[in-house]
Amino acid sequence: MRVVSISGTRGSGKTTLIRKLVSVLSAMGRSAGIIVNEVGEEDYTPDFTSTYGIRLAKLRGG
Repeated sequence: MRVVSISGTRGSGKTTLIRKLVSVLSAMGRSAGIIVNEVGEEDYTPDFTSTYGIRLAKLRGG
């Protein structure tokens, strides 16, 4: 298993990058999981997670 940590300020493109990586991995027949350590607006909709078979976990106060 490979783990990639992505961090940055608000609006820096973290979610956009993750969405792109997930779509590329899916096209390669690979799977992905996302751990979110953020409170706020939902960036990963059920449509997105089900399309790519993503398991999403949320950490609060981590």
